[in-house]
Amino acid sequence: MKSSQSGAKLSLVVISIIVLGVSAWFNQANAEDSPSKTQTQSELTIAD
Repeated sequence: MKSSQSGAKLSLVVISIIVLGVSAWFNQANAEDSPSKTQTQSELTIAD
């Protein structure tokens, strides 16, 4: 039981790191194409 719990936590950490890496790369690619300020503003309006 304990080993399965640690494995689940490890997979959660790995998934979160991958998501963070992809989002950071995606934001960097968008920043090259268009101003990053407009991108963050649109994301904030969607979140609200």
